[in-house]
Amino acid sequence: MIPLPKGFSVTGVRCGLKNKRNDLGMIVSDRDAKSAGVFTTNQVRASCVDYSRTAVGSGALRAIVVNSGNANCCNGEQGVRDTQRMAELAAEGLGLDPGSIAVGSTGVIGQLLDMSKVEKGIREASQKLGQDVRTFMDAILTTDLVEKWAWTNPGRKDVVSPQSLTQRQHAATQEALVIGFAKGSGMIAPNMATMLGYIITDADVEGLDLQAILKRAADASFNCMTVDGDTSTNDMLILMANGASKKAATEEEFESALTAVCVSLAKQVARDGEGATKLIEVRVQGSSDPKKIARTIGESPLVKTAMFGCDPNWGRILMAAGRAGVPFLTSDVRLSLIAADEEHVLFEDNAPASFDPKRVSSALKSDQVVIDLRLGAGDSATVYTCDFGYGYVRINAEYHT
Repeated sequence: MIPLPKGFSVTGVRCGLKNKRNDLGMIVSDRDAKSAGVFTTNQVRASCVDYSRTAVGSGALRAIVVNSGNANCCNGEQGVRDTQRMAELAAEGLGLDPGSIAVGSTGVIGQLLDMSKVEKGIREASQKLGQDVRTFMDAILTTDLVEKWAWTNPGRKDVVSPQSLTQRQHAATQEALVIGFAKGSGMIAPNMATMLGYIITDADVEGLDLQAILKRAADASFNCMTVDGDTSTNDMLILMANGASKKAATEEEFESALTAVCVSLAKQVARDGEGATKLIEVRVQGSSDPKKIARTIGESPLVKTAMFGCDPNWGRILMAAGRAGVPFLTSDVRLSLIAADEEHVLFEDNAPASFDPKRVSSALKSDQVVIDLRLGAGDSATVYTCDFGYGYVRINAEYHT
Protein backbone atom coordinates (compact mmCIF):
# COMPACT_ATOMS: atom_id res chain seq x y z
CA MET A 1 0.00 0.00 0.00
CA ILE A 2 1.22 3.50 -0.87
CA PRO A 3 1.14 5.60 2.32
CA LEU A 4 -0.04 9.16 2.81
CA PRO A 5 1.47 11.69 5.23
CA LYS A 6 -0.58 12.49 8.31
CA GLY A 7 -3.28 15.09 7.85
CA PHE A 8 -3.62 14.57 4.09
CA SER A 9 -6.43 12.96 2.11
CA VAL A 10 -6.84 12.47 -1.63
CA THR A 11 -9.36 11.39 -4.21
CA GLY A 12 -9.93 10.98 -7.91
CA VAL A 13 -13.20 10.74 -9.84
CA ARG A 14 -14.36 10.53 -13.43
CA CYS A 15 -16.42 13.48 -14.62
CA GLY A 16 -16.23 12.84 -18.37
CA LEU A 17 -13.45 15.13 -19.62
CA LYS A 18 -11.63 12.02 -20.88
CA ASN A 19 -13.09 9.03 -22.66
CA LYS A 20 -11.99 6.72 -19.85
CA ARG A 21 -10.27 6.75 -16.44
CA ASN A 22 -10.55 9.30 -13.69
CA ASP A 23 -10.03 12.89 -14.78
CA LEU A 24 -10.45 15.07 -11.70
CA GLY A 25 -8.41 14.77 -8.50
CA MET A 26 -7.88 16.48 -5.18
CA ILE A 27 -5.21 16.63 -2.49
CA VAL A 28 -6.40 18.13 0.81
CA SER A 29 -4.62 18.96 4.07
CA ASP A 30 -6.65 19.12 7.28
CA ARG A 31 -4.60 22.15 8.35
CA ASP A 32 -2.63 24.96 6.73
CA ALA A 33 0.39 23.65 4.88
CA LYS A 34 3.51 25.65 4.15
CA SER A 35 3.93 25.70 0.39
CA ALA A 36 6.40 26.29 -2.42
CA GLY A 37 6.17 25.95 -6.17
CA VAL A 38 8.03 26.24 -9.43
CA PHE A 39 6.19 26.86 -12.68
CA THR A 40 6.68 26.86 -16.43
CA THR A 41 8.75 29.63 -18.00
CA ASN A 42 6.90 29.22 -21.30
CA GLN A 43 5.52 32.60 -22.40
CA VAL A 44 2.35 30.81 -23.49
CA ARG A 45 0.94 29.42 -20.28
CA ALA A 46 -2.34 28.19 -18.88
CA SER A 47 -4.35 30.33 -16.46
CA CYS A 48 -3.95 27.67 -13.75
CA VAL A 49 -0.22 28.43 -13.67
CA ASP A 50 -0.75 32.07 -12.76
CA TYR A 51 -3.54 31.25 -10.32
CA SER A 52 -1.49 28.59 -8.53
CA ARG A 53 1.61 30.77 -8.40
CA THR A 54 -0.45 33.36 -6.52
CA ALA A 55 -1.94 30.71 -4.20
CA VAL A 56 1.49 29.28 -3.41
CA GLY A 57 2.83 32.79 -2.90
CA SER A 58 0.42 33.24 0.00
CA GLY A 59 2.67 30.84 1.92
CA ALA A 60 -0.03 28.37 2.97
CA LEU A 61 -2.22 25.96 1.03
CA ARG A 62 -5.05 23.71 2.07
CA ALA A 63 -5.81 21.88 -1.17
CA ILE A 64 -4.98 21.23 -4.81
CA VAL A 65 -7.63 20.46 -7.45
CA VAL A 66 -6.50 19.04 -10.80
CA ASN A 67 -8.21 18.03 -14.02
CA SER A 68 -6.84 16.06 -16.95
CA GLY A 69 -8.16 15.83 -20.50
CA ASN A 70 -8.11 19.61 -21.04
CA ALA A 71 -5.25 22.07 -20.48
CA ASN A 72 -7.56 25.12 -20.27
CA CYS A 73 -4.82 27.09 -22.02
CA CYS A 74 -5.18 29.96 -24.54
CA ASN A 75 -8.89 30.24 -23.73
CA GLY A 76 -8.90 33.98 -23.01
CA GLU A 77 -10.88 35.49 -20.18
CA GLN A 78 -13.25 32.53 -20.11
CA GLY A 79 -10.33 30.25 -19.31
CA VAL A 80 -9.27 32.54 -16.46
CA ARG A 81 -12.81 32.54 -15.08
CA ASP A 82 -13.00 28.74 -15.34
CA THR A 83 -9.78 28.33 -13.36
CA GLN A 84 -11.12 30.68 -10.69
CA ARG A 85 -14.39 28.76 -10.67
CA MET A 86 -12.57 25.45 -10.11
CA ALA A 87 -10.99 26.91 -6.97
CA GLU A 88 -14.32 28.34 -5.82
CA LEU A 89 -16.13 25.03 -6.33
CA ALA A 90 -13.45 23.17 -4.39
CA ALA A 91 -13.61 25.78 -1.64
CA GLU A 92 -17.38 25.41 -1.40
CA GLY A 93 -17.15 21.64 -1.16
CA LEU A 94 -14.35 21.70 1.40
CA GLY A 95 -15.36 24.75 3.41
CA LEU A 96 -12.15 26.62 2.57
CA ASP A 97 -10.99 29.95 1.15
CA PRO A 98 -10.48 29.78 -2.66
CA GLY A 99 -7.16 31.55 -2.19
CA SER A 100 -5.83 28.55 -0.27
CA ILE A 101 -6.43 26.18 -3.19
CA ALA A 102 -4.04 25.57 -6.12
CA VAL A 103 -5.41 24.52 -9.50
CA GLY A 104 -3.82 22.31 -12.15
CA SER A 105 -4.96 21.33 -15.63
CA THR A 106 -3.43 19.12 -18.32
CA GLY A 107 -4.52 17.93 -21.74
CA VAL A 108 -5.44 19.51 -25.07
CA ILE A 109 -4.66 23.23 -25.55
CA GLY A 110 -7.27 25.69 -26.82
CA GLN A 111 -10.50 23.95 -25.89
CA LEU A 112 -12.87 25.39 -23.29
CA LEU A 113 -13.53 23.30 -20.21
CA ASP A 114 -16.96 21.72 -19.97
CA MET A 115 -17.70 23.35 -16.63
CA SER A 116 -20.89 21.41 -16.06
CA LYS A 117 -18.78 18.24 -15.96
CA VAL A 118 -16.07 19.90 -13.88
CA GLU A 119 -18.60 21.17 -11.35
CA LYS A 120 -20.14 17.72 -11.00
CA GLY A 121 -16.69 16.18 -10.59
CA ILE A 122 -15.49 18.63 -7.95
CA ARG A 123 -18.66 18.23 -5.90
CA GLU A 124 -18.31 14.45 -6.05
CA ALA A 125 -14.59 14.55 -5.24
CA SER A 126 -15.22 16.76 -2.21
CA GLN A 127 -17.35 13.97 -0.74
CA LYS A 128 -14.98 11.08 -1.55
CA LEU A 129 -11.74 12.05 0.14
CA GLY A 130 -9.78 9.13 1.52
CA GLN A 131 -6.38 7.42 1.59
CA ASP A 132 -6.37 5.66 -1.80
CA VAL A 133 -3.69 7.57 -3.69
CA ARG A 134 -4.20 5.54 -6.86
CA THR A 135 -7.52 7.26 -7.52
CA PHE A 136 -5.71 10.62 -7.54
CA MET A 137 -2.80 9.38 -9.66
CA ASP A 138 -5.21 7.96 -12.23
CA ALA A 139 -6.99 11.31 -12.40
CA ILE A 140 -3.90 13.29 -13.51
CA LEU A 141 -2.74 11.00 -16.34
CA THR A 142 -3.09 11.79 -20.06
CA THR A 143 -0.92 9.81 -22.51
CA ASP A 144 1.01 8.31 -19.59
CA LEU A 145 1.16 4.55 -19.57
CA VAL A 146 1.95 4.18 -15.88
CA GLU A 147 1.47 5.96 -12.56
CA LYS A 148 4.50 7.78 -11.18
CA TRP A 149 5.10 8.04 -7.46
CA ALA A 150 7.95 7.89 -4.95
CA TRP A 151 8.33 8.30 -1.20
CA THR A 152 10.89 8.27 1.55
CA ASN A 153 11.50 9.58 5.07
CA PRO A 154 13.86 12.43 6.00
CA GLY A 155 17.11 10.87 7.13
CA ARG A 156 16.64 7.70 5.05
CA LYS A 157 18.73 7.00 1.96
CA ASP A 158 16.39 4.69 0.03
CA VAL A 159 13.34 5.69 -2.02
CA VAL A 160 10.28 3.51 -2.50
CA SER A 161 8.86 3.70 -6.03
CA PRO A 162 7.24 1.41 -8.61
CA GLN A 163 10.77 0.34 -9.54
CA SER A 164 11.83 -0.50 -5.98
CA LEU A 165 13.23 -3.96 -5.43
CA THR A 166 11.59 -4.02 -2.03
CA GLN A 167 8.50 -2.32 -0.68
CA ARG A 168 9.51 -1.64 2.92
CA GLN A 169 6.81 -0.89 5.43
CA HIS A 170 6.38 2.72 6.52
CA ALA A 171 6.30 3.28 10.26
CA ALA A 172 3.50 5.81 10.03
CA THR A 173 3.47 6.67 13.73
CA GLN A 174 7.24 7.08 14.01
CA GLU A 175 8.53 8.87 10.92
CA ALA A 176 7.70 11.88 8.82
CA LEU A 177 6.96 11.09 5.18
CA VAL A 178 7.78 12.82 1.89
CA ILE A 179 5.79 11.51 -1.07
CA GLY A 180 5.44 12.78 -4.61
CA PHE A 181 3.17 12.12 -7.58
CA ALA A 182 3.80 13.20 -11.16
CA LYS A 183 2.35 12.95 -14.63
CA GLY A 184 4.16 13.51 -17.87
CA SER A 185 4.94 11.59 -21.02
CA GLY A 186 5.40 14.04 -23.90
CA MET A 187 5.98 17.79 -24.42
CA ILE A 188 8.66 17.56 -21.76
CA ALA A 189 11.83 19.61 -21.49
CA PRO A 190 11.12 21.36 -18.20
CA ASN A 191 12.70 24.71 -17.52
CA MET A 192 11.57 24.61 -13.89
CA ALA A 193 9.55 21.49 -13.12
CA THR A 194 7.71 18.60 -14.70
CA MET A 195 4.37 18.48 -16.50
CA LEU A 196 2.48 18.19 -13.22
CA GLY A 197 4.18 17.26 -9.96
CA TYR A 198 2.80 17.34 -6.43
CA ILE A 199 4.82 16.59 -3.30
CA ILE A 200 3.29 16.43 0.16
CA THR A 201 4.89 15.90 3.55
CA ASP A 202 3.90 15.87 7.21
CA ALA A 203 7.44 16.83 8.30
CA ASP A 204 7.86 19.87 10.54
CA VAL A 205 9.80 22.26 8.30
CA GLU A 206 9.55 25.34 10.51
CA GLY A 207 12.37 27.75 9.73
CA LEU A 208 13.30 26.14 6.39
CA ASP A 209 13.25 28.10 3.12
CA LEU A 210 10.98 25.75 1.21
CA GLN A 211 11.06 27.76 -2.00
CA ALA A 212 14.85 27.69 -2.21
CA ILE A 213 14.97 24.00 -1.28
CA LEU A 214 12.35 23.07 -3.89
CA LYS A 215 14.14 25.06 -6.58
CA ARG A 216 17.40 23.24 -5.85
CA ALA A 217 15.62 19.88 -5.89
CA ALA A 218 13.97 20.72 -9.23
CA ASP A 219 17.30 21.79 -10.71
CA ALA A 220 18.82 18.44 -9.70
CA SER A 221 15.94 16.38 -11.08
CA PHE A 222 13.17 17.67 -13.36
CA ASN A 223 15.42 20.31 -14.90
CA CYS A 224 17.76 17.46 -15.82
CA MET A 225 15.02 15.65 -17.75
CA THR A 226 13.89 15.84 -21.37
CA VAL A 227 11.68 13.75 -23.59
CA ASP A 228 11.32 15.84 -26.74
CA GLY A 229 12.70 19.33 -26.08
CA ASP A 230 9.30 20.98 -25.66
CA THR A 231 8.39 22.89 -22.51
CA SER A 232 4.70 22.62 -21.65
CA THR A 233 2.32 25.51 -21.11
CA ASN A 234 1.03 23.96 -17.87
CA ASP A 235 4.16 22.79 -16.03
CA MET A 236 4.02 23.04 -12.26
CA LEU A 237 5.67 21.44 -9.25
CA ILE A 238 4.01 22.20 -5.90
CA LEU A 239 5.13 21.23 -2.40
CA MET A 240 2.83 21.18 0.66
CA ALA A 241 4.22 20.63 4.17
CA ASN A 242 1.65 20.52 6.99
CA GLY A 243 3.86 19.47 9.95
CA ALA A 244 1.24 16.99 11.19
CA SER A 245 3.81 14.36 12.20
CA LYS A 246 5.43 16.88 14.59
CA LYS A 247 8.74 15.35 13.50
CA ALA A 248 11.25 18.08 12.74
CA ALA A 249 13.70 17.61 9.89
CA THR A 250 16.97 19.44 9.43
CA GLU A 251 17.46 21.29 6.17
CA GLU A 252 19.97 18.68 5.02
CA GLU A 253 17.66 15.77 5.85
CA PHE A 254 14.63 17.34 4.24
CA GLU A 255 16.40 18.52 1.10
CA SER A 256 18.02 15.12 0.66
CA ALA A 257 14.65 13.36 0.92
CA LEU A 258 12.90 15.84 -1.35
CA THR A 259 15.63 15.62 -3.98
CA ALA A 260 15.62 11.83 -3.89
CA VAL A 261 11.86 11.77 -4.49
CA CYS A 262 12.16 14.32 -7.32
CA VAL A 263 14.99 12.40 -9.03
CA SER A 264 12.97 9.19 -8.88
CA LEU A 265 9.93 10.92 -10.39
CA ALA A 266 12.03 12.54 -13.12
CA LYS A 267 13.45 9.16 -14.13
CA GLN A 268 9.96 7.66 -14.17
CA VAL A 269 8.67 10.44 -16.43
CA ALA A 270 11.61 10.06 -18.81
CA ARG A 271 11.17 6.28 -18.91
CA ASP A 272 7.47 6.71 -19.74
CA GLY A 273 8.10 9.09 -22.65
CA GLU A 274 5.56 8.62 -25.40
CA GLY A 275 6.51 5.55 -27.42
CA ALA A 276 9.68 5.00 -25.36
CA THR A 277 11.24 1.61 -24.69
CA LYS A 278 14.12 2.63 -22.41
CA LEU A 279 15.41 5.19 -19.93
CA ILE A 280 18.62 6.87 -21.06
CA GLU A 281 20.98 8.67 -18.70
CA VAL A 282 23.39 11.03 -20.44
CA ARG A 283 26.41 11.69 -18.23
CA VAL A 284 28.94 14.32 -19.25
CA GLN A 285 32.09 15.28 -17.39
CA GLY A 286 34.28 18.22 -18.31
CA SER A 287 33.94 21.42 -20.42
CA SER A 288 32.53 24.75 -19.27
CA ASP A 289 28.90 23.59 -19.54
CA PRO A 290 28.48 19.81 -19.30
CA LYS A 291 24.72 20.14 -18.70
CA LYS A 292 24.19 21.92 -22.02
CA ILE A 293 26.09 19.18 -23.83
CA ALA A 294 24.18 16.44 -22.01
CA ARG A 295 20.82 18.07 -22.82
CA THR A 296 21.75 18.48 -26.49
CA ILE A 297 22.62 14.78 -26.70
CA GLY A 298 19.48 13.83 -24.80
CA GLU A 299 17.22 15.83 -27.12
CA SER A 300 18.85 14.74 -30.40
CA PRO A 301 16.31 12.80 -32.53
CA LEU A 302 19.19 11.00 -34.23
CA VAL A 303 20.66 9.82 -30.93
CA LYS A 304 17.24 8.84 -29.58
CA THR A 305 16.30 6.85 -32.69
CA ALA A 306 19.68 5.12 -32.67
CA MET A 307 19.04 4.03 -29.08
CA PHE A 308 15.59 2.73 -30.10
CA GLY A 309 17.23 0.73 -32.89
CA CYS A 310 19.97 -0.54 -30.53
CA ASP A 311 22.54 0.97 -32.88
CA PRO A 312 25.89 1.89 -31.24
CA ASN A 313 26.26 4.85 -33.60
CA TRP A 314 28.81 6.89 -31.66
CA GLY A 315 29.07 9.43 -34.49
CA ARG A 316 25.56 10.69 -33.74
CA ILE A 317 26.44 11.18 -30.08
CA LEU A 318 29.62 13.14 -30.82
CA MET A 319 27.77 15.17 -33.46
CA ALA A 320 25.17 16.21 -30.90
CA ALA A 321 27.83 17.02 -28.32
CA GLY A 322 29.72 19.13 -30.83
CA ARG A 323 26.73 21.23 -31.88
CA ALA A 324 25.91 22.23 -28.30
CA GLY A 325 28.18 25.24 -28.77
CA VAL A 326 30.43 24.39 -25.81
CA PRO A 327 34.16 24.19 -26.68
CA PHE A 328 36.05 20.92 -26.16
CA LEU A 329 38.78 18.95 -27.92
CA THR A 330 38.09 15.59 -29.57
CA SER A 331 41.51 14.53 -28.32
CA ASP A 332 40.06 14.69 -24.78
CA VAL A 333 36.96 12.64 -25.60
CA ARG A 334 36.19 9.25 -24.12
CA LEU A 335 32.74 7.91 -25.01
CA SER A 336 31.18 4.71 -23.71
CA LEU A 337 27.77 3.06 -23.47
CA ILE A 338 26.77 1.23 -20.29
CA ALA A 339 23.93 -1.29 -20.52
CA ALA A 340 23.12 -4.75 -19.19
CA ASP A 341 25.90 -4.37 -16.58
CA GLU A 342 28.51 -3.92 -19.31
CA GLU A 343 30.54 -0.87 -20.33
CA HIS A 344 31.55 -0.59 -23.96
CA VAL A 345 34.09 2.09 -24.94
CA LEU A 346 33.27 3.42 -28.42
CA PHE A 347 35.67 6.34 -28.86
CA GLU A 348 38.89 7.44 -27.13
CA ASP A 349 42.39 8.74 -27.88
CA ASN A 350 40.93 10.78 -30.76
CA ALA A 351 39.88 7.67 -32.67
CA PRO A 352 37.22 4.93 -32.76
CA ALA A 353 37.78 2.27 -30.13
CA SER A 354 37.76 -1.44 -30.89
CA PHE A 355 34.40 -2.93 -29.89
CA ASP A 356 32.02 -5.69 -30.97
CA PRO A 357 29.02 -3.95 -32.59
CA LYS A 358 26.79 -7.01 -32.25
CA ARG A 359 27.53 -7.38 -28.55
CA VAL A 360 26.91 -3.67 -27.93
CA SER A 361 23.68 -3.80 -29.93
CA SER A 362 22.51 -6.73 -27.85
CA ALA A 363 23.32 -4.87 -24.63
CA LEU A 364 21.33 -1.86 -25.85
CA LYS A 365 18.17 -3.95 -25.74
CA SER A 366 18.21 -3.22 -22.00
CA ASP A 367 15.50 -0.90 -20.67
CA GLN A 368 18.18 1.33 -19.10
CA VAL A 369 21.19 2.74 -20.97
CA VAL A 370 23.89 5.18 -19.88
CA ILE A 371 25.72 7.38 -22.39
CA ASP A 372 28.98 8.31 -20.64
CA LEU A 373 30.92 11.15 -22.27
CA ARG A 374 34.13 12.38 -20.68
CA LEU A 375 35.75 15.58 -21.93
CA GLY A 376 38.55 15.96 -19.42
CA ALA A 377 38.61 17.41 -15.94
CA GLY A 378 35.77 19.56 -14.65
CA ASP A 379 32.20 19.47 -13.41
CA SER A 380 29.72 16.74 -14.29
CA ALA A 381 26.06 16.74 -15.30
CA THR A 382 23.40 14.09 -15.88
CA VAL A 383 20.30 14.40 -18.04
CA TYR A 384 17.47 11.85 -18.05
CA THR A 385 15.78 11.09 -21.37
CA CYS A 386 14.37 8.22 -23.42
CA ASP A 387 14.53 6.78 -26.92
CA PHE A 388 12.20 7.71 -29.79
CA GLY A 389 10.11 4.83 -31.08
CA TYR A 390 7.32 4.50 -33.62
CA GLY A 391 4.79 5.20 -30.89
CA TYR A 392 5.96 8.78 -30.35
CA VAL A 393 5.04 9.79 -33.90
CA ARG A 394 1.74 7.89 -33.80
CA ILE A 395 0.63 9.34 -30.45
CA ASN A 396 1.46 12.93 -31.37
CA ALA A 397 0.22 12.70 -34.95
CA GLU A 398 -3.14 11.52 -33.68
CA TYR A 399 -3.33 13.67 -30.51
CA HIS A 400 -6.37 15.64 -31.67
CA THR A 401 -7.89 13.07 -33.98
